[in-house]
Amino acid sequence: MKIKTFSLALIAMMAAGQAFAAEQTVTFSVPGMTCASCPFIVESAMRSVEGVIQVIADVDTRTAVVVFDDAIANAEDIAFASTAAGYEAELVSDGSNF
Repeated sequence: MKIKTFSLALIAMMAAGQAFAAEQTVTFSVPGMTCASCPFIVESAMRSVEGVIQVIADVDTRTAVVVFDDAIANAEDIAFASTAAGYEAELVSDGSNF
């Protein structure tokens, strides 16, 4: 019986910890994207950041829209990953979901 109670308590604590995390959607300006292969490089770099859920980069608008778990990642780390790959990224909007 004690093991069952402990297991339920552990599951409840794990669920409560996840309740405080929120997905955020942000848009980055990535002016260095100039060719058809650029978005793939930017997406790959940004996806390499732990906590990033989705990245959609667009060469026409030279932007990248990123969805991430704000308990794990932050916009600064995502921008740094893109910059490290050769594509400077600047946060232009924060469409946080609260």
